[in-house]
Amino acid sequence: MGELEHLQQRIAVLEHRLSEASAHAEIVEREAALQMSRAVDLSARLSAILSISAALLISRDVDAVVQLVVREAVSLFPGTSAAHLFMADSEQSGLVLRAANNPAVIFNRPSEGLAGKALLSPRAMLLVGPQLESALSDLREDQICALRDNLKTWPPLSALLAPLRVEGQRFGALVLYGGVHAHLYHPRDLPFIQALADLAAVAIDELSQRNRAAALQRDLTLTQSLHAEAQARLSAAQAQILQSAKLAAVGELSASVAHEINNPLYAARNSLYLVEQDLDPDAPQRAFLAIAQQELGRIARIITRMRDFYRPARAELAATNINALLRETLELVQTHLRHGHINAAADLSSEIPLIIAHADQLRQVFLNIILNACDAMPDGGDLRVKTRLFQARSEAPMTIEIDICDTGVGIPPEHRPHLFEPFYTTKAHGTGLGLAISAHIVTQHGGRIMVESELRQGSTFSILLPTSDV
Repeated sequence: MGELEHLQQRIAVLEHRLSEASAHAEIVEREAALQMSRAVDLSARLSAILSISAALLISRDVDAVVQLVVREAVSLFPGTSAAHLFMADSEQSGLVLRAANNPAVIFNRPSEGLAGKALLSPRAMLLVGPQLESALSDLREDQICALRDNLKTWPPLSALLAPLRVEGQRFGALVLYGGVHAHLYHPRDLPFIQALADLAAVAIDELSQRNRAAALQRDLTLTQSLHAEAQARLSAAQAQILQSAKLAAVGELSASVAHEINNPLYAARNSLYLVEQDLDPDAPQRAFLAIAQQELGRIARIITRMRDFYRPARAELAATNINALLRETLELVQTHLRHGHINAAADLSSEIPLIIAHADQLRQVFLNIILNACDAMPDGGDLRVKTRLFQARSEAPMTIEIDICDTGVGIPPEHRPHLFEPFYTTKAHGTGLGLAISAHIVTQHGGRIMVESELRQGSTFSILLPTSDV
């Protein structure tokens, strides 16, 4: 009997030890399962972080970045009641809600509460219990009401906070609110929410830097454009000053020559007059004296025109028909055109009005350009003269455009900027005054002259003259 009791006691001890071993095995098994679950969860979170990083790299808009971060934060931490991302406003005086996992807007500029606490924190934080209650108590009543309406459960029992930071600079905060479970979040979640906040910060900062670089590039381009425009204006002004100086020199020379020629010219005319007085009325020499007086008178008129050329008298300005002047000029050069095998055509608009102008001077301009066009077609070609009436802007006066086109050899690019400068010529026996005088005449009439040319394709001289009431 003693042995049976002893055996039963040993059996009971063995059963107890077996039960303890089984319980320990269950604990080990649960711990292993938990560790396995944590490993799987860690792997999933790392994969999610990598996916978020890749998505943020291709984002090109700050709103897209913050919405992506909030959406992924809810997925990364299951059970999250609400996720909010705040950014500092433009004046750096507060925080503004930029993204939430639902469309509700919490409050515009919370400088306190969880967002402000996250912004000032050196790293991610986990708040539970009294810490969370203390942070929420800093909010105003209206902010609490807005937050309560936005959360699925109230009050939140836990919260994850992380600052948005780049190289020591803080410009936002990420806040996640837990639900009814106080232990929804765990300290091991802190590295992940901070990693998510850092990824968002880097993406936002990169976009900001890119936008600033683009703005600086636009400013640089605008500055370069303004500089080029100013340089062009300066060059044009310098060219105009040089042109004016050359024309002034020509004018002074013309006036000096006119003055010097006038005295002997009048002496010659007076001498011929005295000789004529001593001749018989029927003397055959009178015809020759008349020719001499007539030619000397023509020289006198030329001299007077040279003297007054740069300041034409108002009395010489009269109503002028541009189309008629062009027809007369073409008639004058008909022989020249035939000998040069040049076909001339005129396309003159019937809408061209009369203008107040110096007809002889404009005829001289047209004649000079047409003769130059003939010289540019030594083997023959086509000459076209066209007029049209147009208005550059609704408030601007009407303008007459005269185009004289040829199919000649064209003008080399290096010569075009100097065409209207006095004494500049490409002809072996040219004076370099024809186009300079023509440009000055057009300018004196309130117009301008331009040229377009292409080598071996021809040239077009365009004269623009403003209309005027006749």
